[in-house]
Amino acid sequence: MCSDALPAITITPDPALSDDPVRIHLRGFAPGQRATLRAAMADDAGQRWRSWAEFAANDAGDVDLATAAPLAGSYSSADAIGLFWSMARADDEDNEPATFARTTTHPLTITCTAEADGRVVATAHHTRLGMAAGVRRVEARERGLVGALFLPPGEGPHPGVIVLGGSSGGMREPLAALLASHGCAALALAYFGVEGLPPQLADIPLEYFETALDWIATRPDVRGERCALLGTSRGAELALLLGATFPQVSAVVAYAPSGVLWGGVGASGPAWTYRGEPLPIVPDRVPPELDAAMSARDPISATEWYLYNLEDEAALGPATIAVERIAGPVLLISGEDDQMWPSTLMAERIMRRLAEYRFTWPYRHLRYPDAGHLIAPPWQPTTVNVRRHPTVGGAFAYGGTPLGMARANADSWPRVLEWLGARMA
Repeated sequence: MCSDALPAITITPDPALSDDPVRIHLRGFAPGQRATLRAAMADDAGQRWRSWAEFAANDAGDVDLATAAPLAGSYSSADAIGLFWSMARADDEDNEPATFARTTTHPLTITCTAEADGRVVATAHHTRLGMAAGVRRVEARERGLVGALFLPPGEGPHPGVIVLGGSSGGMREPLAALLASHGCAALALAYFGVEGLPPQLADIPLEYFETALDWIATRPDVRGERCALLGTSRGAELALLLGATFPQVSAVVAYAPSGVLWGGVGASGPAWTYRGEPLPIVPDRVPPELDAAMSARDPISATEWYLYNLEDEAALGPATIAVERIAGPVLLISGEDDQMWPSTLMAERIMRRLAEYRFTWPYRHLRYPDAGHLIAPPWQPTTVNVRRHPTVGGAFAYGGTPLGMARANADSWPRVLEWLGARMA
């Protein structure tokens, strides 16, 4: 050990917003000395997550994780937040698949310990904030809506965005709070799976979302009479559909999107209705042998099912979303290893349609190799790509490698903020 300094871990800034980059340093070691750095935390569901990396101190007795590659550990190349995204679930005795659970805006604490010569020589606690200071949460329970509006500090007006979840149901409050932390008035809107709303993603009326668009437009703290939509998976399908239907939509961000309408989840028939009529869906024509083979897999990779149904382009016509009608920019984000459905293929079809119709607004597709279905804001653990679907049951594969997902998260998030007119940190 260095005689003039005790070993220490520094993490800056601290506390930090959940998507903020940080710098992690080890100091006070002997030149060349081996040190093992461990990180541990619990998510909102009480699941414990852990990671580790071994380093050799430089000539000054320091380690900067942004520039130092681990000698061994849960990730392999220099990465300032590698210790964060490479966390694996520690509570895996039951082998039950589960992703990182972030359902609240409560701060999370990461405990880091440094070990040298077989003993713990330094400890640091780092706080990841779910939202910035001054962000306010407002219940949205008027006119039949079920949601939570997160408002940035200050009177505004602020650019508005509605956040739509996918087939898991509920509402994505942490994502809305994070967007509010960057200057957007963000409404996390539920549309099924919570009290007061349909129990399943089936026969959901588009008028419900029209009401939400009208409601947010009337608020003096929201800028203008139009707002953006951000959706993931079935929520991305929905965001594109709403943008093609209602002129109040100013922009669309679609994670793992579909440009065609699929049936309900957990129920037969359509997912969406408008003016009392069901909207056309892609016919389910998968042969029994393929359906049986897919159902027998553990975990289930559903992409082949969707690919089979996408082959008959003539049958897709009535269910195709007229994305060219969207009156604003369109950003598509996909992982090339998406095992839930072929989002890259479907996003490329959306891009071709926009080009064919000479779409006048900006449009872009961010596609990432080695990424799967669950691209999200950066830093959170990406080591689990299988989970049990909360409304369908069964363990589903979502695709991607931990490193591929981490890179996709880190690259796409600042582009999403820019697309939505948010403030960059």
